[in-house]
Amino acid sequence: MNEFKVKGLVIRSVNWKESDRLLTLYTAEMGVMTAVARGARNFKNKLFSATISLCYSSFVIVKRGEYYWIREAELLESFYGIRNNVESLALASYIAEVLCDVSIAEAENDLLRLALNSLFAISEAKYSLDKVKAAFEIRAAAILGFMPDVTACAYCGERLGDFYFEIMKGQLICYSCNDKRAKAHIEDENPHESHIVCLLSEGAKTALAYCIYSPLERLFSFKIPDSDMKLFCKATEEYLLNQLERSFKTLDFYNEVKR
Repeated sequence: MNEFKVKGLVIRSVNWKESDRLLTLYTAEMGVMTAVARGARNFKNKLFSATISLCYSSFVIVKRGEYYWIREAELLESFYGIRNNVESLALASYIAEVLCDVSIAEAENDLLRLALNSLFAISEAKYSLDKVKAAFEIRAAAILGFMPDVTACAYCGERLGDFYFEIMKGQLICYSCNDKRAKAHIEDENPHESHIVCLLSEGAKTALAYCIYSPLERLFSFKIPDSDMKLFCKATEEYLLNQLERSFKTLDFYNEVKR
């Protein structure tokens, strides 16, 4: 029997048997893991508050055979404010679903820090939900290895002005180069690759670059006009979904409640 201590975010909690919870945790030490919290659905149980979905807690875990069992748990951060309205909870649930989809059984501290910072920003309501969502999406893509080049036009090196963002290639093309390629009837190198393009104003491009390269603790500390923010948000959502090659039910719900 092995016993160890980890800190982790509860990214999924499923009722199991009569009073247990089956938890999916994203931990700093081991990446994603599944563990059973016996009796945790009982309000009087000492594991109750620390094993609620979207809480960050410290766990003492025992491994018996192939299964992990939570022996002790201490709540570190509940992110209480994410439950203040349905939009905040929907966005937090989307972040958790992304982690469930992309996480692997190894440590990925930056991804965990990104998720915790994003949930804290939602809970504190210091920034718009769309800004938190978009910044999370593009930074998560970068951490996962889908690093786009958004510093300049991929064809001529132009850095100023408005651009097209070629989603599947993860690169920019300026209006001038796009027109030249269209007039010359230049074919894509891979004709079978989906051709998805988002418009990017200079402000939206700057926001993309900032969110990719800024320190995580300052991820949301940027300001752009609302018109730029709309383009920025559309680009980050398209980019993450297409790189992961899937959709998310929690994202659909978030977009529905926002409307």
